[in-house]
Amino acid sequence: MDAGWPRSRSYAIGSVANWAAFLLAVFALTWGSATGRLPAFAIGAVIAILAASVAAQFVAAYRLIAAQDEFVRGVAAKRGIAAAGVTITVAVLWGLTEQFLGAPEVPMWVVYPFFWGALGLVTPFIGDSRP
Repeated sequence: MDAGWPRSRSYAIGSVANWAAFLLAVFALTWGSATGRLPAFAIGAVIAILAASVAAQFVAAYRLIAAQDEFVRGVAAKRGIAAAGVTITVAVLWGLTEQFLGAPEVPMWVVYPFFWGALGLVTPFIGDSRP
């Protein structure tokens, strides 16, 4: 039985488009705020839109998984929990190293792509719904 991520062409296209827009907007914020070319209200608007795009990505993933049978939902839930555990563990580790060992600061928005990367890393190791 294939326990892969539920397949959906529209989800894949939407996700790639969302990621491209997200990274382009972060680039624009970095460039615009460094050069002073973006006014504060524009920066605030872009930040709000980016946060909404993150929420929309999770809503889309939730809807895709919710439409599957209980086996696929169970496997996806296990993978999501494992990815969240990896993400939070690394974020806490890095935050403590920043605070107490002087490690370079990493922007918090990096947690979002890190989570999806962690999901990709744990997926091959979780293939069934058994404990």
